[in-house]
Amino acid sequence: MKYDLAIEGGTLVTATGRENKNLYLQDGVIANVTSDRLEARQHHDASDLLVLPGMIDGHVHFQDPGDNSREDFVSGSNAAAVGGVTTVIEHTHSHPVRNTSFLQEKLAHLRDRSVVDYGLGAHVWPEDIPQVEELWRAGIQFFKVFTCSTHGVPAILAGRMLQLFQAVAKFDGLCLVHCEDEFITADNEVRLKKLGRKDYGILCQWRSPEAEQVATNTVALLARLGGAKTIIAHVSHPEVLDIVARDRQAGAKLWAESCPQYFYLSEADILKHGPYRKFTPPARSEEQAEGLWQRLAGGDITHISSDHAPSTAAQKAQGIDDMWEGYFGLPGVQTTLTLLLNAVNAGRLSLERMVQLVAERPAKLYRLWPRKGNLQPGGDADLVLIDMKATHTLSNKTMLSKAGWTPYDGLRVQGRPVATYVRGTLVASDGKVVAQPGTGRFLPGPGFEA
Repeated sequence: MKYDLAIEGGTLVTATGRENKNLYLQDGVIANVTSDRLEARQHHDASDLLVLPGMIDGHVHFQDPGDNSREDFVSGSNAAAVGGVTTVIEHTHSHPVRNTSFLQEKLAHLRDRSVVDYGLGAHVWPEDIPQVEELWRAGIQFFKVFTCSTHGVPAILAGRMLQLFQAVAKFDGLCLVHCEDEFITADNEVRLKKLGRKDYGILCQWRSPEAEQVATNTVALLARLGGAKTIIAHVSHPEVLDIVARDRQAGAKLWAESCPQYFYLSEADILKHGPYRKFTPPARSEEQAEGLWQRLAGGDITHISSDHAPSTAAQKAQGIDDMWEGYFGLPGVQTTLTLLLNAVNAGRLSLERMVQLVAERPAKLYRLWPRKGNLQPGGDADLVLIDMKATHTLSNKTMLSKAGWTPYDGLRVQGRPVATYVRGTLVASDGKVVAQPGTGRFLPGPGFEA
């Protein structure tokens, strides 16, 4: 048999170990993993490279359709591909999916706009709870829930949240919850504005650690009482992980997501760069970031995503003189895997743990496993080839997002993705996209009914 493509000479890395074997791809899937050299129509020499399952970024905002001045699926998926991401799960606040009719419109719009595979999340307004099962059956991957009014999305408070979790549990759905307490953040905002504060220091006092902890405490308990599978989104400090662990031990179906900005950035960066570091929950102290690094190497953090929520430099600049006016969010889908590779080289975590965080765990959590997230025969040939020795400097000039910048501009890192394959198709090579929009396919969620 002559295979479509051979990836030969590389070191295969999964969450359980490493081995020097060759991958043979056929019809977009991994057909053979062997030490032998077999016939193939094309050969890719992966000598001195690592071969990893492609990253699954479960938390991105590509703002498409709708006001896509900040990002769209073409530029966002291009950035993902170059960054070693082969699957994204997207939801947007600017034009949220709240019903099945808009979901179908969005799917039609996106049919030829993504370079990588993608799933979609839906938002829940307090009055939308009766529609959640219909959305689940239509193929969404999760329900995004806010505990405080943010980005134009209203808060789901305790009473409605318990109803939501009970409803979602009945069909074994999944919720992704943004945890900042509605009342604490509102009171902080009123207090700070009365003082006439507009400085960069307001962010961490407004969106305080206490607000995140109180909201997580409520969500964790309600998830346990309601029985719904629940992800605590973008955990910013270790105390939140303690709350998650406590209720998980008590029987809650809880997972904890975090993002590179909580490891690489701190409150000091916010005070220096202001709106260009405005995201929420915000970065915390250097001590708390160090605590997260320690938890990352262990098992407290379930998985890593980017929370890619870009704004252009011009949009961010609106907050230079008044931090309240600055746009929330950071670009990150292109740099997340690179930052984690750099952390591996720095001894912060093992390669195997990194693969678990970005590929295996997300694949299982979003129920894409074993099709995604592994290197076993029968799985999709979603691969990223890594040069762990390559040193380079992250730069605004190489960012493919519409944002056109990165908070890590000027950071010297070691380790980089050099080739990305989606279902056996080369989509990115040496920092450039080599595939067309439409290469990526929609991945219906586990509740999908055709």
